Amino acid sequence: MSGKRVIKALVVDDEKIIRDFLIRLFTLEGVEAEAVEDGFTAIEMVKQKKFDMVFLDVRMPKVDGFEVFKELKKVMPGAKYIMMTGYAVDDLLSAAQKEGAIASLKKPFEIEEIRRLLANA
Repeated sequence: MSGKRVIKALVVDDEKIIRDFLIRLFTLEGVEAEAVEDGFTAIEMVKQKKFDMVFLDVRMPKVDGFEVFKELKKVMPGAKYIMMTGYAVDDLLSAAQKEGAIASLKKPFEIEEIRRLLANA
């Protein structure tokens, strides 16, 4: 046993294929991960469990990812937040990084970029 602490990640994305892909990748990388399909569920979940990293879609129905990000930071200010998008929303990504998001990922993802983020966690 190496004594290395396991990273816990939360994936918040309305697209099931993205949630499933990231959960599989994280499992292969030795990361404990859970996924939810909307921001309201994510906010409720982080009140019960703590995560080291949150991969958060910017565009979702009901409430956008930037608003969810601001709420999650209130509950888990020490987590690392990675914003994800398949759209041209550079203004929202810039705003999120000013608020403390450590990175933004454009869909489709580069697996090596995700691995780099996990390694730096």
